[in-house]
Amino acid sequence: MKRHTLYTFPALALLLAATACTQDDAGTLPDGTQPLTLTAAIEGSADTRATVDNRWNGDETIALQVTDGDGTEWYEYKTDGEGKLSGNYYWTKQGPITVQGLYPNITVENNGLTWSVEEDQSSDEDYQSGDLLCSESKTVGFAQTPALTFYHQTAKVVVNIKRDGLPESIGVTPGDIYLTIGEGDILTMDGTFTLPASADGDGRWLGTWTTGATKGSISPHLASTPATGYFATYEALVIPQNVTAGTRLLAFTAKKGTTVYGPFYYTLQKDAEWKPGHVYTCDITIFHYGLDVQVSESPKWNTGTGGEGSIALP
Repeated sequence: MKRHTLYTFPALALLLAATACTQDDAGTLPDGTQPLTLTAAIEGSADTRATVDNRWNGDETIALQVTDGDGTEWYEYKTDGEGKLSGNYYWTKQGPITVQGLYPNITVENNGLTWSVEEDQSSDEDYQSGDLLCSESKTVGFAQTPALTFYHQTAKVVVNIKRDGLPESIGVTPGDIYLTIGEGDILTMDGTFTLPASADGDGRWLGTWTTGATKGSISPHLASTPATGYFATYEALVIPQNVTAGTRLLAFTAKKGTTVYGPFYYTLQKDAEWKPGHVYTCDITIFHYGLDVQVSESPKWNTGTGGEGSIALP
């Protein structure tokens, strides 16, 4: 004889509640059924590409650190050119996870990441290769699509040049100017980077650096378009570091045929700290007798100015 069990409504409600509680506690999902996807932007621009022009091309690969109930692991994620990232992490439980991204696709161990910049940054590739990007650390709930903001972790030096003091008859072009940053191999070219654990007072996620032992100077990149009102703009990525007063920071010559103008030098007038994610700009006017230099610091990549000052050289 077939048996039937009849539950009263209160008893049935208790049974369903107990079943639901058991499923939530386990929270397990079939493997490979729910991939983690993300969106990502770079501070300072709504465009796309992870390099010094703040945009994703669509072929970059980032490393994504994921911390879940099973521990912390790194996963490979790829951009699609519109700020969307997809990769090989799949939810296995319904609990929250914590994510943090790093570009390029290099994992950071407990002892930090060794990073360096090129001495010759004149080509696009060698210039952009020094760009290190890291996102905030964000906790996300099950099946959410987190939006990460990536921050530049190196510092940037920009040199804008006016030729107002040189006669037009000289006919010098930007390609005739030869600039060196850190003349005499005085810059630190490498360092150890540690992931940021929290945001700073401005809400930016910037890691910490320990400078290395390699010294050098930099041949900067000539920007395709100079800053407004300037003859030429040069830019270089540098390891965050302290630069002492008396350092011959800039050395350059202007050549036209066999005629050489210069060399011209800019010696740092006071101690400076190059901080991660900051831009340091030197606005220079060339004269026959020397240079007029204005120095400013931008607290964000490609946005704003602050701490402006003027230094007149003899």
